[in-house]
Amino acid sequence: MKNWVSYLIIIILVVAIIAIGFLIFNVLKPSNNDVNTNVVSTEEPKPQVDIHSEIKDNVAVVDINATIADGIEISQIELPDGTSVVASSTTYEIKQNGEYTFTVHAKNGQSTTKTITISEIEEGSSKNPYMPEGFKEVGGYPESGYVIEDDFGNQYVWVPVASGKLTRKTMLDTEYEETNSGASDLVNSVAKNYGFYIARFEASQYEIDGKTVAASMSGKTPWTNINCQDAINVSVESGEAFGYTDCKTSLISSFAWDTVLEWIDLTHENYSSNTNNGNYSGTIYPTGYTEEDNINNVCDLAGNVREWTTEIYKSQNTNDKKKNKDEITSIYRVVRGGSANLNRTPAAHIGYGEDTSDAYWGFRMVLYK
Repeated sequence: MKNWVSYLIIIILVVAIIAIGFLIFNVLKPSNNDVNTNVVSTEEPKPQVDIHSEIKDNVAVVDINATIADGIEISQIELPDGTSVVASSTTYEIKQNGEYTFTVHAKNGQSTTKTITISEIEEGSSKNPYMPEGFKEVGGYPESGYVIEDDFGNQYVWVPVASGKLTRKTMLDTEYEETNSGASDLVNSVAKNYGFYIARFEASQYEIDGKTVAASMSGKTPWTNINCQDAINVSVESGEAFGYTDCKTSLISSFAWDTVLEWIDLTHENYSSNTNNGNYSGTIYPTGYTEEDNINNVCDLAGNVREWTTEIYKSQNTNDKKKNKDEITSIYRVVRGGSANLNRTPAAHIGYGEDTSDAYWGFRMVLYK
């Protein structure tokens, strides 16, 4: 019995000694953190990238700032569109929702890539004009005259329509009607896109591929002595001739004209109903020449030349010399605004036979999806 107790005591002592030894080993063993702090890293530092975005006028303005340790310089910032800037900070504008990647390169050969997601931009709104293929931004803001330009120099101005519904002042007047297919197409387009583009300038002539087409260019002689039907035709052909692939052109309609005036009146009170802005000098000026009639970046709606529209006037024009209405075979189209030799407001309208023309009558186009 004594031997058994002795063996048990010995075993307990051995176990206790082993446990104490194990405890001492763990106390004295250096930790992983101690090991890491004693190791000198040979890895080159990487750039640190700070990105901040803010929505302004329905555009995401992104600020990118890059830093790096040890006095190393940033060599360039690679932007989402594939371009680069040689700087440690820059600003980038985004007009469509999506993911955008920025890569910062340092002179030590290290790079850092960061991707952000933009989702706050209002799509399909009057504040977010679509950009037709082949056009670029010239300047201005959607609310007060956003201008785009194609490779030939044609310029158009965005007309925002927040409700998606165009205005037509003669809608309830049975003496007028609007049956042109271009006018109907524009109504449908605005319902989807909440705006359209109006030609910044009165139409002028432009030679392309041996053909004379209608253009919207600055400093040109307005295209006059053209009847309404020809103005309708060349307006439609303009977009085709200049190679527009995702939008088209047409002669301005009553819907478009009245909507433009309503929009301008919001910021220039009574513009549509007075003659304070147009060229009524007796001499037709080049397109865009009259500074006082450059309103919301749209030029010469008031004077310079009167402008054909697609609207039909169903009553006989009072200036027509024919006494018997049954003898009248021409369709009457509405001419808007005044001219260099006729002091009339931008809202003025009157009907003439669509096959007639005048040295002081011209036209203007619209552009839409």
